[in-house]
Amino acid sequence: MFGPWNDIDEFTSRIENILGGYPTGDPWATIELCKGQLEADVDSDATVYWVLGVAAVGPWMEWCDERPDLVRRAEEALEGAVAVLREREGACTHDAHPWDGGPFGVPDDLTAFMYEIQEADEWEPDPEDPDDEAPYGADFGVRMRCPRNVAAFARNPAALPGIASGLD
Repeated sequence: MFGPWNDIDEFTSRIENILGGYPTGDPWATIELCKGQLEADVDSDATVYWVLGVAAVGPWMEWCDERPDLVRRAEEALEGAVAVLREREGACTHDAHPWDGGPFGVPDDLTAFMYEIQEADEWEPDPEDPDDEAPYGADFGVRMRCPRNVAAFARNPAALPGIASGLD
């Protein structure tokens, strides 16, 4: 079980449906659940999905402009996540991060990026192929969950306008 969804595929599919304009059910309920999970679950392996989910729907929420209260609460959830993640950045033991020495490059398609993380997490080597390599590198999923990276995703200026100005 992945939060209120059966699995990551269902969650990512609902986010894609919102962005594509064909939401399954109430798009605001999906966004509310995602925001709620982000607020309640900043310490798990799923945090990267909650951050990316809220960031992905941010421009849609701004465009739709039906629930300014939820946009504000989504901004607050991302700000809260950044505060918690910044406290944990010092505990990182990685030698390098994808954006060290250069500008932060936000993936263009956050839902595709979520699928890449999932693919890396679920990958198992083919026992019949000794040269089989993990997609995106052996520790891609672990690195994408690093507090420094997840905080960078949450500070993504494309996510919600209030985030860009208040968290740099």
